[in-house]
Amino acid sequence: MPKLIFARPLDPQERATLETLMEGDNETVKQRALIVLLSSQEQYRIPEIAPMVGLHVDKVRKWVLRFNDQGMQGLQPTRRKPGPRGKFDSALCARIVEIARTPPRDLGLLRTTWTLDALREYLLSRSVVDEISRESLRQILLRGNVSWQANRMRSEDVTRWLRQWQSHQPNRTTV
Repeated sequence: MPKLIFARPLDPQERATLETLMEGDNETVKQRALIVLLSSQEQYRIPEIAPMVGLHVDKVRKWVLRFNDQGMQGLQPTRRKPGPRGKFDSALCARIVEIARTPPRDLGLLRTTWTLDALREYLLSRSVVDEISRESLRQILLRGNVSWQANRMRSEDVTRWLRQWQSHQPNRTTV
């Protein structure tokens, strides 16, 4: 017969903290807090909790045992990758996004749109960054909701010239 496992009894402070976590925005932490509350306060067994929270029984068991061993700290998300998180702080990322949103012609370049390579070369040549890969640059731009493939930015002169040219063209139907 398998041993029944429950979360240890909660002190009032732990219960209050778990209930506060249940009201937070982090869905993962809310799920873990619910597992502990159901197991400790309501004495639900792990196989009963698993379908309630949408996890496999092994995962539910993991969180109950981790709570019993480490307390509230055991419910917090852990870092997935060892080592430093990233080379670029938020201020540098904001500067890169600002440059990417600026039309290259406004920066004195002879191009109308950015490519990842062109933007990378610009950042390196102006010493905005010491080194950056295309993938890191792409990720920064995605987080900043910037498309480096945006349509060309036309100056007012070009727009005026095109309108003048089109107004003198015979009407053509486009298919």
